[in-house]
Amino acid sequence: MQVSLIAAMDRDRLMGSQSGHLPWRLPRDAAHFRASTAGKWLLLGRRTYEEMDGWFTDQTPLVLSHDADYLPQHPFHRVFTRVTAALDFARASHAGEVIVAGGAQIFAATIGMATRLILTRIESRYEVADGVYFPNFKGSAEWRLVHAENWPADEENAVAMRLELYEKKTISP
Repeated sequence: MQVSLIAAMDRDRLMGSQSGHLPWRLPRDAAHFRASTAGKWLLLGRRTYEEMDGWFTDQTPLVLSHDADYLPQHPFHRVFTRVTAALDFARASHAGEVIVAGGAQIFAATIGMATRLILTRIESRYEVADGVYFPNFKGSAEWRLVHAENWPADEENAVAMRLELYEKKTISP
């Protein structure tokens, strides 16, 4: 089963704030997120899950919470207290891919398991007092950039972005 991470971040790897607010409004990246996760299994922390209420259409959310009694917003969404339990459930359910959608602690816990990164690099820097950041991954040492696409600023998107797709390098025996 493939484990992918999807995130948008500024030049300093800032993804947003602990209070759940994004310092940007970029419809092109939101549309990219929706298209990339359509019909997929998603792994996300409880706060991210709650912040994304209304985003889930045909995805299968797996919610990580310290509270085993946490009740998800919809009865078909599943709650787990451990990353491995959520991934084992997805694997046993024959999921071909699980996309990790945040937050920062979930990214940090799963980046070592990931085989693919789907990153939107926002070509700007933002200042947020309670900022959360994407883990500092080893770019060229462990990951291979397989696709990059520049998205210029336009009427709806105030800043330019760059989509980057990475695959984990395989090590030959």
